[in-house]
Amino acid sequence: MLKRPLLLLIVMLLALSPASAKKRKAEKAQDAEEISSQQEPSSGEESASVGTNPAGEGTYLVEEEPSSDESSSSGEKGRTKFWLRNETPEKAGKVNWITGLTSPFAHPLVIGAYNRFVLRSDWALVEWEDVNHYRKMKFDRDWYWTNFVLHPYQGNLAYMGARNSNFNALGAFAMSTISSTIWENFFEKNAPSINDMVYTTIGAFSMGEMLYRLSISASDVWAPLGYLFNPMRLYTDFTTGHKPQGLHGAIYRLSFSPYFSAGLGITYYGDGYANDIKSRPISAGSLMEMYPGLVGLDAYVEYNDPYGHESNTPYSQFEMSFGGGMGVSSGQGFKEDERKKGYDIHLFSNGIIFSRTIPEEKETDTTIGMSMNYDFMWKNFYEFTALAPGFVFKQRRRLSSTTLEYQTHLGLNLLGTSDMFFIRRHLYEGEELRSYSYTAGLEFVGMFKSRWDNGDVLDFTLHSYLCYDLPDVDVDYEPRGIELINHAQLSYELPLSNFISLGFKNELFAKNSWYQNYPHADAFSYTAGLYVRLNFKK
Repeated sequence: MLKRPLLLLIVMLLALSPASAKKRKAEKAQDAEEISSQQEPSSGEESASVGTNPAGEGTYLVEEEPSSDESSSSGEKGRTKFWLRNETPEKAGKVNWITGLTSPFAHPLVIGAYNRFVLRSDWALVEWEDVNHYRKMKFDRDWYWTNFVLHPYQGNLAYMGARNSNFNALGAFAMSTISSTIWENFFEKNAPSINDMVYTTIGAFSMGEMLYRLSISASDVWAPLGYLFNPMRLYTDFTTGHKPQGLHGAIYRLSFSPYFSAGLGITYYGDGYANDIKSRPISAGSLMEMYPGLVGLDAYVEYNDPYGHESNTPYSQFEMSFGGGMGVSSGQGFKEDERKKGYDIHLFSNGIIFSRTIPEEKETDTTIGMSMNYDFMWKNFYEFTALAPGFVFKQRRRLSSTTLEYQTHLGLNLLGTSDMFFIRRHLYEGEELRSYSYTAGLEFVGMFKSRWDNGDVLDFTLHSYLCYDLPDVDVDYEPRGIELINHAQLSYELPLSNFISLGFKNELFAKNSWYQNYPHADAFSYTAGLYVRLNFKK
């Protein structure tokens, strides 16, 4: 009875041995030589080959179908198909099961042990009695940074560990789900959290796939950057004996922008009562806040050309803008630190799930399909999060001296958050309360960009969200109602050289809230700033 398990164990150990790793590297080199020596298939032949992505960057495995008009004098090739699988021929289909299956357990054990034995956090002192009984799942109200930065990143670790082991996106998503379930049930005394399960799985898929792909292309620039984007490589590179396999040279645009900004905010709120146990009155009024100075750094990445992109591979193309800054606050806020310190951490991203191109005239490139938008804003004046899959339309038109780019996204926000003004600005007296509510609803994104041949760039982006505040039966102060949120950005930049541009940016935020159990509130903020864009790839 023990012979087969013992034999399987021996085989697994041999697969992880250094000798086996050397053999795999030799096989990889041999496969690469064979592929490079292959000739391009004829127009009527259907086969696998090494191709270039639609932007003309990088190499990966593709399959080509014969053209519908093989006798066309233009020599146009058939439509390229991208499948949900590993994209490099030398490792396609070769999954390292041991590393991939252990990844969901590795980081919960390390992080859980640190919280329990080093920090001695109360929530991490889990006993068997906490695990061995039914705990109903519910929304939790942990610190905003914990729930919507640390938890998604923790899910990323399990996701990227599986992707590094040559799991495809679906398999890696399953591993992050397993990891999140283990963490919520065995490493926290609290009841399993609905919001944590969403953001450590779907959120981890969104962020994890982008970081996984960026780590591969970043390694081409500087090897430590790959580990910075994908720290699970410290584990998987050692156990698998090879680096993650994927698309190289796929970064289409990359820039960093140090900036300085200042702004103001004003909120109008109505007269009424907070409908909680004590029914505390709130008098109508307004509150103005000044943010005199903020210094920060933004980054922008386009992974593959967004326009004319056709793919079935999730996140084969994505755009991501993220950054943060610190400065002087307005003197308002629930906590003393918030009254003194200004902060601005933000992320806007959209990734193609699948897409098709539309045949257009020569100077027009169009992409339509499905995308996933992941947005995060954490500032003194407001907080907001959205996780929204939906429809996407992208088009680029080349004119005589200008290139115009348009984008439209319409999605369903599966689970997001919105700040609770009355709590955050201490107008609602009482014990310390969490400053946000959970939402669901619709998201619309409109983008317009004009690029002149002389290097000038005009950029306008509008994010609009129609949110319904989800009820939470365990919290008496939970708001009920509808919120309309608009976030607009307008910038113009002038080139100083091929590498450096100087820009001016404007940011407008507007939020209208209609609550059932709180007075209505309308909040507005305006921020202006200067930035210097360093174009590492344009």
